[in-house]
Amino acid sequence: MSRPDSEAVLLDVENGVARIVLNRPDTGNALTVEICHGLRAAFESVSNDPSARVVLFSAQGRQFCAGGDLRAIASAPDHAAFVLELVTAAHAAVRSIAALPKPVVTVVHGAAAGAGLSLVLLSDLVVASDRASFMTAYTAVGLTPDCGQSWLLPRAIGTTRGLDLTLQPRRVGAAEALSIGLIARVAADGTHLAQADQLARSLADGPAAASGQARALIRQGYAAGFDAQLDLEAATIAAMAGTAESAALIAAFLEASE
Repeated sequence: MSRPDSEAVLLDVENGVARIVLNRPDTGNALTVEICHGLRAAFESVSNDPSARVVLFSAQGRQFCAGGDLRAIASAPDHAAFVLELVTAAHAAVRSIAALPKPVVTVVHGAAAGAGLSLVLLSDLVVASDRASFMTAYTAVGLTPDCGQSWLLPRAIGTTRGLDLTLQPRRVGAAEALSIGLIARVAADGTHLAQADQLARSLADGPAAASGQARALIRQGYAAGFDAQLDLEAATIAAMAGTAESAALIAAFLEASE
């Protein structure tokens, strides 16, 4: 795998699937400025690579992502200045993920906490090991949400549940995460990687451009008014209708239905 910014994040593109891997297993893939720069570089690289049709996002080690690096924060001489620098880098990475015009499949094992949960919420299809867990974590250490979590979480699971998990942080197991809409799929531990890989490959082999634009429409819809969203839908479907891929798929569908 190539290294888009450092060894903290790995990137490889093969057969339409861009594999982005968090690679700080010794720290639970806790976010540092370095790993945030690596994430931003990786997702921007994928955005600009026409051979990459879908992202498969995963992590090395026992955890998906433990959130911000609390040890680094605790050892910084100026906690506020250090956190502002870290969050600025993290938010640049988050913006690159949110703006990606391609679907993102994320596979989660172990814990996704704090900003790690935000990375899950930014993903389109999440396959979690049945041993995975999820936690907002911030208020447990006297902090407040970042990486878009205060915007993403209530839209995924509702304001009431979002407040409950934020104000009283607790570990949410994979089964509960599935039932409340935090993730899309649960797989038996040991099979989750293969299932996520199969899902990513199926998206890469399908109409990935339309899937990416559909992703953008659904995510932008939260911020847009209804009339504006209708205009955006009209422009997007017209653009997709003008592609060769759409023409071929429509022709195949009509032929199969005759």
